[in-house]
Amino acid sequence: MGMCPICNGLQSLNLSCEKCKQELIDYGKVMDYYGKYEAYMPIDLNKLNNGINNDLADELCPHYIICSQCGEESVYLVQEE
Repeated sequence: MGMCPICNGLQSLNLSCEKCKQELIDYGKVMDYYGKYEAYMPIDLNKLNNGINNDLADELCPHYIICSQCGEESVYLVQEE
């Protein structure tokens, strides 16, 4: 299991929206939005059930991002270290 540099405050996401070129806001791990107690479950266990292929094997942390201007939503996969 790797460590996400974004979740641990070592780096920040500096991404721009593909549609309107405005700043994308990081809302954290996708798994934190699945259910009431998902944020407290082991990350590797959540990765097995989140529907994202190979995020566990490739040590990727899926982050929920939204454009600050147009509201476009997407998932960005952060490489864990």
